[in-house]
Amino acid sequence: MAIQEAPSLLKLFTPGNAANPYAFYREVREKSPVYYDKLMRSWVVLGYEEISALSKDDRLSGARIESFHEQLPAAARAELKPLKDALADMMVFHEPPRHTKLRNLIRPGLTPRFIREIRPVIENLTEELLDRVVEQGRMDVIHDFSEPLTRGVIARLAGVPDHAVHLLENWQGLLMEFFAQSRKEIPRVEKLREAFDGRAQERRAGTETDFFTQMIAEQIQSGDYTDDEIFANFLLLIDAGQATTTHLIGNAVLALLRNPDQLELLRGRPDLGFKAAHELLRYDSSVQFTTRVALTDIEVLGKGIPEGESVTLVLGSGNHDPLKFENPDQLDITRGAADHLSFGHGIHYCLGASLAVTEVETALSALLRRTKELRLLESRPRWQENINFRFLKGLPVAFEAVR
Repeated sequence: MAIQEAPSLLKLFTPGNAANPYAFYREVREKSPVYYDKLMRSWVVLGYEEISALSKDDRLSGARIESFHEQLPAAARAELKPLKDALADMMVFHEPPRHTKLRNLIRPGLTPRFIREIRPVIENLTEELLDRVVEQGRMDVIHDFSEPLTRGVIARLAGVPDHAVHLLENWQGLLMEFFAQSRKEIPRVEKLREAFDGRAQERRAGTETDFFTQMIAEQIQSGDYTDDEIFANFLLLIDAGQATTTHLIGNAVLALLRNPDQLELLRGRPDLGFKAAHELLRYDSSVQFTTRVALTDIEVLGKGIPEGESVTLVLGSGNHDPLKFENPDQLDITRGAADHLSFGHGIHYCLGASLAVTEVETALSALLRRTKELRLLESRPRWQENINFRFLKGLPVAFEAVR
C-alpha cells in the first residue's frame, strides 16, 4: 500500500495551528488532499467534494463505538462500559436499518412547527441572560451567555427535571470523553439516567408535557423502542445540542469581532441573520472532524483505503476549500453558505441543525441589538486543547449598553 507522507493532524496542537487551523488545512490539502496519517492511524480527507461524497457513501460506517471499546484493555473496557452503553444506542453510531429506526424516534419532532414553538423559549432566555450583564458593560460570552443559553434550551427541550438541571453545567461532550478514555462523566450520566427513569412511566403514557415527550409520543406508542434507546437519544439531544452550540455562538461572536465590517453589516441588517448564521458555521465550526470506518476497500482520488481502516473527514478543511467557496478564508455574511459541511451530509445530517441555527441567529441578533462598541478583552483567545472540538475556554468582552 503506497502511503503519502504528510503532516499529522496532531500538528493542530501547536499554538499557531490551534489559533487558526485553516492555514494548516490549506497547506496540507494543496499537497495531499487524501493521505494516511500514521500518528492518527486514519486516512485523512480534506477536500469538500470528497468529504461530501464520502458522507453519503454507504461503504463507510459511523458505527465505531463498539469496535473502539473492544480494542481497549480489559480493565479499561470494564471502567468505560457505562459510558459505552450510553453512547452505543445513539442513532449517530449506527447505519440502516438500526439508524433509520432510531432516527425516526426523534425526526418527526424536529419540524418547522417545532422550531416555531420553541423559538419564544430561546428568545426569552436570551433576553433574560443579557438583562443580567448588559448594565455591567462586560461579560464572558461563553460562561455568561452562550453556555447558560444552550443549557436552558436543552433542559426545556429534553424535559430535564428542575432538580437535575445542574447536571448539564459545563457539559463538554461524551464522545470526546469516551475516546479520551475518561471516566469523569460517568457519574453525571448515571444521575441523568436516574432523573430520566423517574419520569419513564409518565413519558410512555404521554402525560408528561415537556418538548421531548411531545416529540417522541407518537413513535413510542407505535414503535418498538426500549428505555435504553429512548434514554440514549435523550442524551444525544443534550450532548449534541449543548456543547457544540455553545461554542458555535462563541466562535461566531469572535469571528464578528475580528471582522468589524461584517459585525456592523449584521447590526444594520438583521434580516441577514439566517445567512450570517450559516456563513459563521462554515467559517469556524465548533466541530472540525467526523470519523468513519471503511466497510470494504474503496478508492478516493487514486488512494486505496482498505476495508476496516479509519477515515477522518475534516469538515473544517472542506468548509474552506476554494474549489467550493470563493475566497473561503474571508467572512462574508451575505454568502448564504447553507451547503457547508458543519452539520454533515446524507443520512447522518444533524437532526438538530435548524435548532442550532435558530439559537445562533437569535443570540447574535439580541447581542448586537442591545450592545454597542463591542470589543475583545483578550487579544489572544484561549482554546481548549482538542483538535476535533474547537471550543474556547472563555471569551471576555466589553461593550456599552444600548438604552
